[in-house]
Amino acid sequence: MASKVDEDKRTLLHTAASVGNQQIVEYFLRQNPATVNCADEEGWTPLLSSCSAGHEKIVEALIAAGAHPAATNASGRTALHYAASKGRASLVSLLLEKGAPVNAQDELGATPLHRACSAGKTATVRELVEQGRAILDIKDRQGQTPLFVACTANSRSAALYLASKGADVEAEDKEEETPLSAAAAFSGLREALVDLVMGKTSIEDMLDS
Repeated sequence: MASKVDEDKRTLLHTAASVGNQQIVEYFLRQNPATVNCADEEGWTPLLSSCSAGHEKIVEALIAAGAHPAATNASGRTALHYAASKGRASLVSLLLEKGAPVNAQDELGATPLHRACSAGKTATVRELVEQGRAILDIKDRQGQTPLFVACTANSRSAALYLASKGADVEAEDKEEETPLSAAAAFSGLREALVDLVMGKTSIEDMLDS
């Protein structure tokens, strides 16, 4: 039963991991531990499904049973990409502790840090940078850094935090645009970044304002 698959090659373990039924997950892991890294047609493993849904205890159980934190789906995304994009900072911390690759790039070249920035998840951005030591100025396929993405999304606190950590405010993408030029579309963001980089104010003052 544990290894039975549907038309999309999803096992019952996938389903239990997705809906957050820890008792059933643990039962299937005992019955057939080899299914822990079974991927469906789109490359989703039970770990990816549980991370996307935010079931931290199940993520712990799956990793303890041998789930691969670096596994990717058809879009090239890891469990950390999904945890980061949904702002699940404690889950991000757990995945980093278990060896998830912090700088993994999906098919668009986006890292978990790009994803957290695009969603404005500043607490998660902090986890990726401070615990994970994520590369600040890594570029996606459009040549955009996480700071650029944060500015484009008007994720003010994430953008200011990255700039305070030394992210390049003048890193050009393939269109020769920069985080500063992207920030100019939003009231006060460009000016705040310039003041921060020039040392006219602190990140604490910026985030309190």
